[in-house]
Amino acid sequence: MKISIAMATYNGAKYIRDQLDTLARQSLPPVELVVTDDGSTDATLNIVEEFSAEAPFPVRVFRNTARLGYEENFLKAASLCTGDLIAFCDQDDLWVEQKLSLCARYFADPSIQGVVHTGQTMRESGERGKFYPWFPRTRVLDAGEFDPFAESPGFSIIFRRDLLNLADSEGRHDRVKSHDNWCWLLASSAGRVVTMADVLVLYRQHEANVFGVPRKRTIRRVIREGVRAQQYTVEKDSEAFCAHVLEGAAERDPNRAQALRRSARKLRYRSMLHRIRTSIYAQQSSFFTRAARFARLFLLGGYFPDRTNARLGFRRGTKDLFFGVSGLYKLVAPSRPVQPKTSHE
Repeated sequence: MKISIAMATYNGAKYIRDQLDTLARQSLPPVELVVTDDGSTDATLNIVEEFSAEAPFPVRVFRNTARLGYEENFLKAASLCTGDLIAFCDQDDLWVEQKLSLCARYFADPSIQGVVHTGQTMRESGERGKFYPWFPRTRVLDAGEFDPFAESPGFSIIFRRDLLNLADSEGRHDRVKSHDNWCWLLASSAGRVVTMADVLVLYRQHEANVFGVPRKRTIRRVIREGVRAQQYTVEKDSEAFCAHVLEGAAERDPNRAQALRRSARKLRYRSMLHRIRTSIYAQQSSFFTRAARFARLFLLGGYFPDRTNARLGFRRGTKDLFFGVSGLYKLVAPSRPVQPKTSHE
């Protein structure tokens, strides 16, 4: 399997050489490194060009004539890759030498569409921190079993390049707007994926990160997020959108159609559950209305345990009962609706 590395750059001169050197030391060399630069004004491109002269693999550099933003810039890099597999690469991290070789071995199985591995944060001093993302053990998951909205940062995923042909990336919903979430939605819905316990990337944390590791979930933050999420229209709409995308993809790819349709059905079911759940948290709802909606979700199996992420699960059921049906959410509800947060630089 030939692996392409897709790197999107923008003013990364401070750290990019260290990252490039870890790519050159890979025990399984990539077939190419594709770099798309989004208008850097520092020495980023000079460093990449110097590296390309001595790299043990081809380095193809593309300069954007207009700023795309990091999401579209990564997708552009991916679209220019020619390998069988694509590995996204940030400009400021450090790869373990066995990253590509350890991930590539799983793709000998044609049913495997993607691999995501554990990473570890690293401060500017070089001190290592928490694991992100963290997979305590290596597992193989069936299509649709991995929650498509769970954390799967780009530096930790490798996926089959032909997945990009399944759907048009234009007009993506907010929850899958990011390049990594979009590609992982396709991979985890089109077939089996692997979650690896191996730490294969050091995820550098510094003042210029576009996104850093998520903050620690304190009790106060959990309560605040609970208030923000009372109107579950974002979840409802994103799940319905992704189901529509997967249904269209099934028409384009007969070989993956069964897995894609099965994943779409799960998302349609979850969207329906979230539509009912929204009414539990309506500001003008009565206790009897909230109790009736909760009972309906329970009878539909929405709160039953489910390893495939098709249902809401017991934990969300407990929240809806004590926080929603009781009406406690009204005591801490914001004075005006909270707009969904979108990704941006």
